[in-house]
Amino acid sequence: MGEKVTHKMVSHIEGTIAADWQNLAYHLPLNDKGMIGVKNEIDNIEHSDRGSLVGQCKNMLIAWLKNDEQATVTKLVKALRDMGKNRSATEIEAMREVQEDPVTVEGNSTTVAEPKINMNRRVEDAELSKIAGKISIPWRRFASEQLNISQTEISNAAQKMLPDMNTYNAAIDVFHLWKNRQGDKATVKKLWDLLENGRQGGYLSLDIYEHAFDVKK
Repeated sequence: MGEKVTHKMVSHIEGTIAADWQNLAYHLPLNDKGMIGVKNEIDNIEHSDRGSLVGQCKNMLIAWLKNDEQATVTKLVKALRDMGKNRSATEIEAMREVQEDPVTVEGNSTTVAEPKINMNRRVEDAELSKIAGKISIPWRRFASEQLNISQTEISNAAQKMLPDMNTYNAAIDVFHLWKNRQGDKATVKKLWDLLENGRQGGYLSLDIYEHAFDVKK
């Protein structure tokens, strides 16, 4: 049974524990320098990624994996249970049974395996629909920073969320704008790289888009 922390585990923590990442940092612990040392590193993480709890949570986990040569699933599960996050701990334990490559830390980022499909083909509408259904609130930032959609077009797309504020309607609209403009250049590889940029930027998590493609395990 594997003890290495995997990408799916990191993504799960980003998506469920982000608001409580500082508490998790103390319970792991984030480093071996005591409470003051952990607090100093928390302050550094907050300063480097202001306003994004998901990004801060991700950076904290990366720092833990770098600092602790014995960073294991067992330690992560124990920390979650000590925090009272028993459901998340149980879900992480269940992920041990899935054969997946462990997280590889490179500098201040993590790498994720690309989908085991033809990366050079044009992205399908069904794949865009799956991503649009999961992206939720970050769709505006992703549309502006990665898809190069104008603010006027983003505002027009936002109108399609009414009356029930369904972000899917807006997200799928900007994805289709991007695909139509890119033409044959709207490949799986291109979209994957843009989504990875969003994840590295701290406002997207892997579970938003990994389900849309057949990701290598």
